[in-house]
Formats: sequence, structure tokens, C-alpha cells
Amino acid sequence: MIGRRGLLLACAAGTARAAVPEGNRLAFQVFRNGSLVGAHVLEFTPGADSLDIRVAVDIAVGLGPITLFRYRLRGTEQWRGDQVVQADMTTDNNGTPAFMRARRTAEGLVVEGSGGPRYLAPAGALPATHWNTAEHDTAMVNPQDGKLFRPDVARSGPAPMLLPNGTTLPCRRFTLTGEPQMELWYDQADTWCALRAPGKDGSVISYHRS
Repeated sequence: MIGRRGLLLACAAGTARAAVPEGNRLAFQVFRNGSLVGAHVLEFTPGADSLDIRVAVDIAVGLGPITLFRYRLRGTEQWRGDQVVQADMTTDNNGTPAFMRARRTAEGLVVEGSGGPRYLAPAGALPATHWNTAEHDTAMVNPQDGKLFRPDVARSGPAPMLLPNGTTLPCRRFTLTGEPQMELWYDQADTWCALRAPGKDGSVISYHRS
């Protein structure tokens, strides 16, 4: 008989394999209040019993030629079989460094980060890198600083997503409240296709597949 932890991991594994996009790459343009400010790219390397993901985020907000805010994240996420076994992320948040490190041990996923003390994550917890819809069924690890998120998640679908070219894409929408607050859209193949979230300054941050 499969337990709750095993069921969570099995579901995560199935969704992870299904969510790898054609071409093994996801690229987003990042907008702030409708103005292009950066890019978010995920590159996937699938193997027979493995999946590695490289993540790169670059955002710069300026006024004319002057850059007022800059954000840079670089990281990797590694799956072996049906489990996340390792994740490493480093961030430069406008000059403030942050990090997250996660390692699979016999006890479970052990997380360290700049956001707090080392801890053992709940069974089934996943890095909140958004490409995998299974993250919405469990606790999420903030890739920036390692803090544990437990948002409330509401699902709706189909929820057509308006694309920048004026066309619509049939999607499912996941609305997260609490921490973090955001909306994420996934297409019929469970591939991540859009995001919208409030910025700390009251702006609206949105992602669109490029």
C-alpha cells in the first residue's frame, strides 16, 4: 500500500517528466507594469532516470539610462528517479546576496538558506521554481533564500491566457494567496506559460513565454 509521502512523490515525478517542454527550454520575457525589464530562462537536461534544470533570471529596472534596480539569480535543480535530490541557487537582489541549498539525505530534503536556519523540509516539498505543477500540492521552498512557503492554492480551468500577440491559449490557472501571492498559468500539456504577481512597490510583474 502506498503512503501519502510516496503518493506525493509519485505524482511529482509524473508531473515533472510531463512538464519538460519541447526543445528542453522555457524562456520568458519579464514585464513590470507592461514594460519589458528582463528575462527568465530554464534549460532542461533529461536522462534515462534523471532530470537537471538550469535557471537564470535577469531583471533591470531603470529610469532612462540609469538603472534603479537589478536582480540576478542563477541556479540548478536536480532530480534522480522520482525525487529532487539537490538544488543550489544564488541571488543578487539589488546588491544584497542571498542563497538556497537543498540536499536529499536519508531523513529527507535538508534545506539551508540565507532566510533562516537549516531545516528538514516536509515530505514532498519542492523548490518553487514554478515549472512543475506538483509544487502546488505541497510545501514550497523559496529558491531565493530557502524559506518555506505554505500558500493557499486555488485552481481554475480552463482559464484562457491572453498572449502579447493578441491570441489566447487554453490554460489552467493556479492562484496563490498568503505567501507568496501570484497567479500561474499552465497549458494543456502542464507546461508553465505565464505568471502575474504584485511587486513589493505596488507594481505588477508578469511573465510571458518568449
